[in-house]
Amino acid sequence: MGKVGAVAMVAFAVTLALVAGLRMSAEAMAVVVGVVCGVAAGIPLAVLLMVAIRPRERPAPPELLDRPGQYPPVVVIQGGSQIPAPAQYLPAIEMRRERTIRIVGEE
Repeated sequence: MGKVGAVAMVAFAVTLALVAGLRMSAEAMAVVVGVVCGVAAGIPLAVLLMVAIRPRERPAPPELLDRPGQYPPVVVIQGGSQIPAPAQYLPAIEMRRERTIRIVGEE
């Protein structure tokens, strides 16, 4: 069933491509070829990115393997003084005078 199905799918794809190719204009065929070439050009880049981004299995450092059951050191940093309000950092806003509007061209 697997080989017969694969042959049938390939035959269907080839027949569909021939029928579509014979009915298309030259401009439409150029668009289809451009899309196929663009997708084909993107496949190696996608594979390269998948290989580069893939998480790697890293062995644990030997110093962590020697001390089973011990936790790594914990560092606690307590805050100093209270943080001043953000308004203290902002410069004073000048009061602007009211705008005057002049319409050019009217008398």
